[in-house]
Amino acid sequence: MHMEESLTHRPPSGTPRGRRARMVIQGVIASLALAAASGCVPSSVIGPLQHERDEREKLLTRSRQSGVSEALLNTVVPPLTQEEVQSLKGQDSSCRTSYLWKNGLTWSGGILVAVAAGLTIGGAYATGLNDTTGKILFGVSAGSLAALGSAFVAVGGIIQGGFTDRGCWVR
Repeated sequence: MHMEESLTHRPPSGTPRGRRARMVIQGVIASLALAAASGCVPSSVIGPLQHERDEREKLLTRSRQSGVSEALLNTVVPPLTQEEVQSLKGQDSSCRTSYLWKNGLTWSGGILVAVAAGLTIGGAYATGLNDTTGKILFGVSAGSLAALGSAFVAVGGIIQGGFTDRGCWVR
């Protein structure tokens, strides 16, 4: 009787082995979340005016090292006007929003297509060769997921086009 109990006995989650397994699972989830978040952080996404400002600073740095006067530099590459400086943050914010939407839709669409592929393969094995109703059900489900995922990717591509056309940059 003691032998049967040891075979069916599971350690409670408070035991060292249960805690270790839970910590491993939490570590994997935290790592995945961190990796996913780092790909979505748009801090390096800038609008066209910020890009212009950055390029001007590069030119100024190189020109100063060459001994070119500040007056000549301001004539050739004038600083941003006050109105441009005020609209700079709005442009950056708009570009970052587009970047997040593009990434969200593209990644979500790709995941849906991958799930659809897995569902198709799983359905082929799970339903057997003689069950046509199951095959149709799995096929329709997988096809719908793939179509939805493809639509998400297409919309993400349209947003990418607008992102590029507006002059947004990723540093």
